[in-house]
Amino acid sequence: MRPVRLAIDTVGGDHGTPVILEGAIAASRRHKGELIAYLCGNEKSIRSQLRDFGLGAQEISDRYIVVDCPGELCASDSPSQAWKTRRDSSMVRCITLQKEGLVDASVSAGDTGILLGAANFILGRQDGIARPALAALLPTSRKKPSLLLDVGANLTCRPQQLAAFAKLGCAYIKKLTRKDHPALALLNVGKEPDKGTRVLADTAQQLKKTCPNFIGYIEGSDILAGKADVIVTDGFTGNIVLKACESFHLLVESVMHAKSELMDMLKTDLSILNAENYGAAPLLGINGIILKAHGRSSPKAISNALATALVIARGNESA
Repeated sequence: MRPVRLAIDTVGGDHGTPVILEGAIAASRRHKGELIAYLCGNEKSIRSQLRDFGLGAQEISDRYIVVDCPGELCASDSPSQAWKTRRDSSMVRCITLQKEGLVDASVSAGDTGILLGAANFILGRQDGIARPALAALLPTSRKKPSLLLDVGANLTCRPQQLAAFAKLGCAYIKKLTRKDHPALALLNVGKEPDKGTRVLADTAQQLKKTCPNFIGYIEGSDILAGKADVIVTDGFTGNIVLKACESFHLLVESVMHAKSELMDMLKTDLSILNAENYGAAPLLGINGIILKAHGRSSPKAISNALATALVIARGNESA
């Protein structure tokens, strides 16, 4: 079986190239022989930093391909135009490599809007999908994960888009868990049919007609209770929910810090709530594999993001 080829945006992210490279090196060594990392960024800087991390010429040659990307993205760049005006930037090149068939997946911790725009225009969307969605797995009290989407790609959504997210989410969780009929729900302020916005009401009507596994509305308190396998919401709400969940392990640590034995158990059981441990969220609905890592990703988070990309790429090979 050939190694999976992963394109990595070494410039995107809040902490700079050294943190991305440290995570890429950790992933490459942990999955020795399973992946080849295409490092997109300033070639001279990347090669110098790889040597600074103690890598020899042979290890660099065997495990890494450095792709020189002299262009830089700016905060003022339009998400719908950056893919065209910044073709030689690390993020755009990272995605273009996938279009060219040189890599199997692309990972970036850069700007979500520009990543979404570049993926849209370079790779294109799957049939019937107007907008891709970012998805995240959350743990539940039933010892099975729930998939929440969208978690940030689309701040406002129309009913047709939310219904499409439901389709994407169910297809993804079926592949991930082998569950044929995942329970699907809409996130709302109440379970009653008359609660919520007109958009939610119209979406619910569509899902009742098209999704036999649609169980209706659930509230925020039901998310971690595992009452649905797939939970659909707009990106504004989903992003807030995700970040609130991610901060929960910090609260637990602050309360339980003096009880080390119990703390260790809780850290293990709640590890999925720590963003570092899953590393990245897949962008569903794109004709390719794109993973968005947190802008503040640590080396551990980047390493786990690449591990996630490896698993998804291998899953696509066997599908």
